Amino acid sequence: MNIKESIASAQTTIKNYYQLNTKRIQTIGLALILIVGGAIYWFQFYVPSQEKEAEVKFAKLWHYFKTDSLDVVLKGDKANKIMSAVELSSKYSFTKKGKEAHLMAGLSFLKKGEYQKALDHLDNFSGGDAILGPSTIAAKAACYSGLGKLDKAADLYEKAAKLGDNEYTSSYYQKAAVHYELVKDYSSALSCYETLDSKFGATREGQEAEKYIYRLKGLMGELNK
Repeated sequence: MNIKESIASAQTTIKNYYQLNTKRIQTIGLALILIVGGAIYWFQFYVPSQEKEAEVKFAKLWHYFKTDSLDVVLKGDKANKIMSAVELSSKYSFTKKGKEAHLMAGLSFLKKGEYQKALDHLDNFSGGDAILGPSTIAAKAACYSGLGKLDKAADLYEKAAKLGDNEYTSSYYQKAAVHYELVKDYSSALSCYETLDSKFGATREGQEAEKYIYRLKGLMGELNK
């Protein structure tokens, strides 16, 4: 069979298959058109419009968050058409501001001492930069501390300190050390204070670290060696 005959045979096969499966092929084609069309609408029109809506509502709420008007942040204000951070985070969950609303709600619940609700929202936010990421983890640590889970709080404070690894987040080493000491994990507490002393000695926490190092070494019996 030469090339022309092969092409003709293939064309015949395709034609016969199409005639026998016309409805199925048309259904699949229509489904593909709907999927592609839906994806284009979602990403090109719907999501951007929702992003803009969320930005406007978030901007209105930001003032109340900055002034510690926590009831408005968490419950909204219908009279002034202010959507709460809780509702915003749910309705616009796939937008950037919707995710930031989780953080706003989490921090507000933390300030009110409602630690589990705070965690539920903080767990739905992930901040990637060198300041927001560590501070979010530290906020989770504060929640666990408030819930009495001191070992978990200690681990998260240390994680936040290591993630930032700068003078702004160095205070988390001290908080981690305090919580490690409360659960009698003196070795981990000592490690945190030693890091403070060696890497961040110029900070207030770093300047205080030495006295805690000696005290912990005393508790651990290392000064008698």
